[in-house]
Amino acid sequence: MRAIIIFFCLSIFFSCNIQEKSTTDSFDTIKFDSHVHLMSPELIKYWKEIGIPFSKTESNYSNVDTILNNTPAKYINLIGMAYVYGNPEYYQGSDGAQKMANENNYLLEVSQKYPNRIVPFFAVDPLKEYAIDELDRCYTINSNSGLKLHFNASQVYLTEPEHLKKVKQLFIKASAYKLPILLHFDNWHPKFGKPDIEILVDSILNKINPIELQIAHFGTSGGFNEKTKRFIDAFVDLKDKGRIPTKHKITFDISAVALDKNSEGVSKLTEEEFIELSKYVHKIGVKNIVFGTDYPLYRSNEYYSILKEKVGLTEKELRIITQKNIAHEKF
Repeated sequence: MRAIIIFFCLSIFFSCNIQEKSTTDSFDTIKFDSHVHLMSPELIKYWKEIGIPFSKTESNYSNVDTILNNTPAKYINLIGMAYVYGNPEYYQGSDGAQKMANENNYLLEVSQKYPNRIVPFFAVDPLKEYAIDELDRCYTINSNSGLKLHFNASQVYLTEPEHLKKVKQLFIKASAYKLPILLHFDNWHPKFGKPDIEILVDSILNKINPIELQIAHFGTSGGFNEKTKRFIDAFVDLKDKGRIPTKHKITFDISAVALDKNSEGVSKLTEEEFIELSKYVHKIGVKNIVFGTDYPLYRSNEYYSILKEKVGLTEKELRIITQKNIAHEKF
């Protein structure tokens, strides 16, 4: 069962329909796409060998020029997936540390082709003994980067003291390096929710120096459902009570939330759910939300249109969302 759940989370964007031809639409107001995925040819080859389907040609997932052409935002956060090599459900080899390093190397290398457009987010499995060393190594290669943590793929439970200790060490190191963190927080445990948020806030965020934290997919794993609402309600409640430390810059990315199509087991939103999503966008506050597509799930222009036409966001609200990014402050 765990393998099925993890497969679903990691493949949410692989079998969606993506147009391969270039778009000529002009979306000049989309300055940042804060959630764009990249996979190396090595990882694609391995996943094909174990039966994971890809709906489009390899370049859509691995070629930086194709990716930039397909998602026409001015600047992007390019997100690596090296964390998968820490998961035995996906990789059973004894060289997981080296495979993780190889995947991060590919991300960092291709990002250098467009250093003024791309900020790479390398990835580690926080539970591995080599996680800190890999973070140090990647930062040494490119200090203008970010850190991606995927609690579902790594099966992180902050309720476990040892897990909490290791995650806190990574947050402390990221803070010291001024590395922004993109956090896929949902771990798909049935009891995931307010207790996890409280531990993150009380035992990590209240104990460390300032960081920039982007919470992926409105806190869960895509779509908009009761779990998403519970997460947002819990976070807003803690914020209203003054328990969220204001020293940190915390944003929510809306990537893969406003689904207008079914995606690997996640149902598209009904009209009523789009209306309710709009209410939750305003509950979080547009100033606390960043634009992301979860490419290749969507192109930036496609998702912009969904947020405008389905969620009902105004041009002013969309400008606020698409004009900020935790990793591109210099632009």
